[in-house]
Amino acid sequence: MSSDNRTEHNESKTAEQIEALRDLNSTYVHPVKCSYQTNSKKLVQKKNLISVIKQREMGLINFHRYPDARYREVIATMARPTFCGQFSEDGQRFLSACQDYRIRFYDTTSSKTFPRLAEITVDDVGWSILDTALSPNRKDVVYSTWSDCIYLVKLTDNEHESSIIPLNLHPESHSFSIFSLQYSVDGSEIIGGSNDTCVYVYDLHKQQRTLRVQAHGDDINAVRFIDNSNSLIVSGSDDNLILVWDRRALNESQPKPVGTFAGHTNGITFIHSRMDTRYLISNSKDQSIKLWDMRRFANEATIQKSYTISNNINNSWDYRYDAYGPRPQRFDLPGDPSVRTYRGHSVGYTLIRCYFSPAFTTGQRYIITGSSDGCIHIYDILTGSTELCLRVSHDPDESRERCVRDVSWHPYENYIISTSWDSYRAHVRWTHSFDESIDSKLSASSDPKIISVKTPHLLPNRRPTTLRRLLIQQFYGDNLDDNSDNDDDDEDDLTLPE
Repeated sequence: MSSDNRTEHNESKTAEQIEALRDLNSTYVHPVKCSYQTNSKKLVQKKNLISVIKQREMGLINFHRYPDARYREVIATMARPTFCGQFSEDGQRFLSACQDYRIRFYDTTSSKTFPRLAEITVDDVGWSILDTALSPNRKDVVYSTWSDCIYLVKLTDNEHESSIIPLNLHPESHSFSIFSLQYSVDGSEIIGGSNDTCVYVYDLHKQQRTLRVQAHGDDINAVRFIDNSNSLIVSGSDDNLILVWDRRALNESQPKPVGTFAGHTNGITFIHSRMDTRYLISNSKDQSIKLWDMRRFANEATIQKSYTISNNINNSWDYRYDAYGPRPQRFDLPGDPSVRTYRGHSVGYTLIRCYFSPAFTTGQRYIITGSSDGCIHIYDILTGSTELCLRVSHDPDESRERCVRDVSWHPYENYIISTSWDSYRAHVRWTHSFDESIDSKLSASSDPKIISVKTPHLLPNRRPTTLRRLLIQQFYGDNLDDNSDNDDDDEDDLTLPE
């Protein structure tokens, strides 16, 4: 490609990205409805200021939920590395899975405590529990490990007793494992991505595997439902590609995806959907997160370039063992259709996860990810800047790294839980509040603010952007009178620590 043609191509791509970002920005003024924007208390059904204030007076919205949590606190320690940690859809439970072969459930309805409701020792675990998924009704949890089966843990009403049921996927390979699991929105099906390059679907009503699709050319590390229909599935693999599948037009014997995202130059570790049938994010071993628009798939030439480049670069680097060594070189794939790329975190040791921030409290304006450098990184979706870096280690000069594999932002409350391989800080609760004046400083600075577990102190003379204001902005958009946010009554609102 000549220099003139290359310049024209880059300008065209930039124009397309700007258009896509403007389109995305418009959804924050008028948020796209998502399945988890409504919880069991129906907090967001009535979208006007009077109803919000009334619900607050009735106690349905508690803006002083964590008045004592002005600092980061360790809420759980484990004897072994912890792999999974996620809130239930309604935010009232927290599910944790550890390499000690135990699944733990915590009650998150209490204002200050984090009581453990159950600790279940599970069966047939090889190296570790690799992934877990909690059913939408919170009555079952499914987990995967190195086995021909995934396992369904049925909980009793008091959650202290359980039974474990194997769900056989009947794979056609030995040394089989499911690396990624997810329930469908209605709880009727479970999808899984495996090391035999296939996507599996298990129907809980029929009690059998209903789909096995040879989807990729390498291990599948990530699968997700894209929306509430159960029809659209996305998968990400070590072949560097992300494929979108429509089950309504899927032939198991001759599977063909409806679209392909190509842009990463190393394997995919996780995928998360915005649940609006439009936007996805993916985490990759090439040390980046990418934002994708479902209306902008890669063309065949870009897909072929992805295959070629992946076979010629970083062949000697293994993210599992060489995380201390040189990382893959930053490389932009020609024709990459992604909307934006986010860099700053590190992917090593294990399949690091990333997520959109909650719709209810943030409008999904941020991306949050774990990192093998022992930190949580929070990116602004529109600008691509690192808004915040939360360090699990209390000592910034500590030489050892303690990987944060998973991270979960409470869907309705004002805190985050990190899941770390650091056994003494397996789960840490972080309070959060995005102050607009601080945000602008962070965006303008090349170095993000780093907040550690210990030595906290509050910023002086800062007026916080409260959760109340974030809620009202979601209802009315950006045309909100500044005088309407009176913070005089909110002495316990959380500000961003230095």
